[in-house]
Formats: sequence, C-alpha cells, structure tokens
Amino acid sequence: MMKIRLLKRKRESAKADGLRHLFIELLDDEGEAPYIENYGLGYFEVLLKRFNSRNFYVVKCTKKLHELIEKTSQALDKIVENPNLLEFQEISFKSIVEHISRLFYSSIEEHDLMEDEKEFLSILYTFEFMGIPRLLPLMLDAHVQEFYVDSPDTRIYLDHERWGRCLTNIVLTGEEVEAIKTHMQTFSGYSIDYSICSLKTDWYFKKAAYRMSLDTSPLSSTGFSLDARRISSQTYTLSQLIHSRMLSKEIALFLLFFLYFGRNVTIIGETNSGKTTLLNALDLFLPPEKRRVYVEDVQESLDLLRFDYHQAKYRVSPYDVTLRGSKSTEVTKILHRSPNIIILGEIQSEEHSRALFNSLSSGIRGLQTFHATSPLQAFRRWVFSHKIDPISLLELDILVCMGKTHSFPVKRFVSSVYEILLSDGLKFSLENFSISLNEIFTRNVSEDFVNLVPLENTHMFKKLLTSYPESFLKKFYEKMCKVFEPILEGGSDFENLVKEIPRAWVTLKDDVEG
Repeated sequence: MMKIRLLKRKRESAKADGLRHLFIELLDDEGEAPYIENYGLGYFEVLLKRFNSRNFYVVKCTKKLHELIEKTSQALDKIVENPNLLEFQEISFKSIVEHISRLFYSSIEEHDLMEDEKEFLSILYTFEFMGIPRLLPLMLDAHVQEFYVDSPDTRIYLDHERWGRCLTNIVLTGEEVEAIKTHMQTFSGYSIDYSICSLKTDWYFKKAAYRMSLDTSPLSSTGFSLDARRISSQTYTLSQLIHSRMLSKEIALFLLFFLYFGRNVTIIGETNSGKTTLLNALDLFLPPEKRRVYVEDVQESLDLLRFDYHQAKYRVSPYDVTLRGSKSTEVTKILHRSPNIIILGEIQSEEHSRALFNSLSSGIRGLQTFHATSPLQAFRRWVFSHKIDPISLLELDILVCMGKTHSFPVKRFVSSVYEILLSDGLKFSLENFSISLNEIFTRNVSEDFVNLVPLENTHMFKKLLTSYPESFLKKFYEKMCKVFEPILEGGSDFENLVKEIPRAWVTLKDDVEG
C-alpha cells in the first residue's frame, strides 16, 4: 500500500477558513491585454492573450467554482478518515486517481449538486489531495500538447495546438514540486538519488496518457525540471493517418508487404514527429496470428490481446537506469522465445543499439524508432556514438523518415522511404562517410507522395527472390492491394477495424493460394 500524505497549505487568498484548501493559486492577469481566444475547461476558464510579444495561457477559476469549493471543501477533511482510503487495486497514477476521486464523489453526494459538478469536484479534490493541483487544468486541456517546468521558481510554459508556445500564469509551490518527485518515484518504481537523477513514466488520465520526464540534482542545475507530453489514448490507424496525409496508401502497402515477409523497418525522425504513432498503426495492420514480442522501458505499444493478437511484452529498465534487465539482455533471451516480429520501441542509447543489431544479426526482424533527422545522422550516431560495426547497418533493410512542420498546428508526415543497398564501397570515417541508399518514396514540395522506384525493382524485393518465386510475390502484392485498399481508404472505427484486418489477411491468403 502506498501512503499518501495530505498536504495542507495555507491560502492567504482564501476568504474563509472553509477555503483553506483552495486548490490553486494563480498569478495576476497579464495587464489589461485583450484575450485572443477564451474557452471553458470544466469550471476553469482559459484565456489566451498576447502581451509584450508573447502568447500567454491564463487559467482562471470561475465564480461558480469558488462557490462550489466553499460549499464542499470539508470533503478534504472527511476523506482522511475514510477506511477505504488506501485500498488500491494497483499502484498507478490512473488507479489512484480513479480510487480517490470515487471516495470524494461519495463524500459530496450529500450536497445538492449537478452530476457534472460532482464529477469535476471529485477530480479537483483528488489532485489537491495528491498535492499536484496546478497540473489539473493543463492535464484537462486537450489543446495542450506538452508543458514544461524549467525550475521550481519559474512559470510553467506549454505548447498549444493552435497558438504554439505560451507562457502560463502558473508556478508550482515547493510542496507540489516534492509531491511530483514522490509520485514519479512511486509510479516508476525507482528512487531518486545521485545515481538516478532522471525518471520517466506515464500518467494515464481521462482519455490521454502523459509521458512525464523528471530531472533532478545533480543533473538538473535548478534541482527540478519537468517535461509532460500529452499522448492521446486514441489509437490512430493507417486509414486515419492516410486521411490526415501523414503517408500515402502506397507507402502503407509497401511497408506492410515487406514487414509481412520478415524485413526490418526503422522509423527515424525528430522528437514528436509521429514515429511511434506510425509504428503502432503498422503493428495493428499486421496479421494477428504473428507472435509479437515487445521490449520497452515505457509501454508505448498497443494492447491488442483482447482482440486475439499474440503479444508478449517485456519491460526493461530505462536507458539511464540499470536495476532491471536491459534491452540487449532481453533480446538474447527472446531468441529462444520464437518471435515472428520483435518490437523494440525507441532506440535511445548505445545499449539499445546493441540490442537492435544483435536481433538483426540473429535473423529477427521487426519495428523500432530512432531519433535522427536524416539517415546520415542516424548512421553517424550508430557508428561513432554507439560504436556499431558499420557492416551491421546493412541489416536495417528499410528506413522511414518522418518530418513535421515547426508552426502550429503541427503537421506530421513521412518525408521519404529508403532502402539500404549492399555496397563494396562502405566508407566510415569522420572525414569520409558514405553508405548507399535507394530512395523509394519522397514527399515533394506540393506535399504529394511520389513513388520513385517500383516495388519489383527494389533491392528488398530482389532479396525476397532467394526465398520465393517472383510470380508468387507479384501475385501476393497485387492481391494485397486489392484486399487492403478499401480498408485503407475506408473510415471504419477501431472496434470494426480490428475485425476487418484478420478477415482481410485470410481473404488474401485464400486468393493467393486459390
């Protein structure tokens, strides 16, 4: 059981003793600057303002919220006496928030309140009870894509999907900083000390997950910095990504074809360019009967077990923590677990890269992502930073390069697709670095996707000819396009799509064999 300490803070701004727990203290407005936009957020009001050439995201408590708090604030005292307080099913942010909010909901049922008022107050008091009230409006707002804290004494700033980088009127208290540290340690399973200064974990709340990354002393010169990135709980399918012009139908079919036949796909791109979104969409469309093995430090993969997909998942230590098994250790074990596909998630460190290339050299293919803005940058990191043997790069097969716009709203897209070519002229020195690539798809200045090399002329296709007749591969791809194009062009919701995908693969196999 986890012990949660009620953090009682004095509120100088409180007008009555009953408001001593007033959950949030906000800075003054940014002068008399007119707002660009405003919208409600439950019983908060958000004002977007322009002041001194900066965008400001200002959170206000509505008059109604003050009235509700004054009417029900004794709920914070009552919950401490509740015998069910520590009866958690599991130690996770989602589980604890849901459990405590249910208790608060019960404690305020005696009041004559609307249903939405009770639900909002139960969440509000839960965040107050957990010591993190100022995070609530930011985590409720679906327009906030990411928010940042550089130090305990500076304002939170954020990325708004419509207005870009905004400075908020919110500063964490010292108690909130300590509460965040406590929660990060609890939910990650690691303790902060001089050997572990960084923690990363996911907080699931409402319909989203938040990738929480914390840095503390001595790594953080300010003693505390926080990055919280909103990851929508919505699963994006290939159909949706095609409709949003992240990629084309032809690129999707090309990648699915080679993944089906056991080739490796690495998705590279800068931060927040859609790498994991594309990886999960491809994973969803592969045949459910293929045995997928996942090795992740933070779970980013889809949970498809309830749809009869075969998934074995292993969690390893974060790349900067060595208390649990590493990716390379688990990959060695996985060689004896008969995977059809291995999904390593994000390759972040030298140890992760060793795990990737160990699996490739053992004949196991799959999907992974890597942070780089170009193939050349990726190769340089692998060879010079991660000390990977250059010859191992030939095992990579296919590279998908992601791009994004740097203005809001952000557009994410496949900028190009390459295959690695065998070459006798590999050169790897700081002065002379080269590897042969064949660009198969590109995105032109008109934002159209252009196929530069037909499937049958690719090096990957020719590699498959050592195992399959050419006529079979061509027939398979032709039938695959016929079966999957309507699905990729359609608008099926997720629940129907996971039923269509296995039927489509069965139909495809019957057509090819017929």
